[in-house]
Amino acid sequence: MSVVLIGFKGAGKSTVGPLLAARLGLPFDDLDRRIEAAAGERLGEKADFREAFRRLGPDAFRKLEQELLAESLGGEERVLALGGGAPLDPRASLEGHCVVYLRVPAEDLVRRVRAGGWPAYLDGEPDPEAALRRILAERLPRYEALAGVVVDNPDGAGPHEAAAQAEGGVREWRDKQS
Repeated sequence: MSVVLIGFKGAGKSTVGPLLAARLGLPFDDLDRRIEAAAGERLGEKADFREAFRRLGPDAFRKLEQELLAESLGGEERVLALGGGAPLDPRASLEGHCVVYLRVPAEDLVRRVRAGGWPAYLDGEPDPEAALRRILAERLPRYEALAGVVVDNPDGAGPHEAAAQAEGGVREWRDKQS
């Protein structure tokens, strides 16, 4: 049973994940980094997440993402951070794993995403912020439904605080499973 971190882009999964893994004594893995490595091999050159999405195309990218997700969750127990869309794919099987949703207020997410650059899936959108808000509104109920543990991670909260809350939630979730 692994711990799977989900949430929208900018929620803090890659920052909180290693801290949570250390608290739980587990290795940390980031699905986005696995995708970059695999996409680089397929493309014959290094490609960051955004470039991998663009060059592989949405369908091939999501297929690769799901292959790597299944591979990651089929191995040793770990804390695994997922990209924002990965857990929403109907092929994603998170059953039997502790799913931790890092919940961030919409305004904070928009600010974080804007600061980091609009994701590739918003390329061509005349108003990327409006499109981001629409996608966010669509995804939030699905994240909530998948979560076994919900941790609030608004601006101003430190990653160590979120990791501590997540650790408590994971331990409680595990106790209920036994």
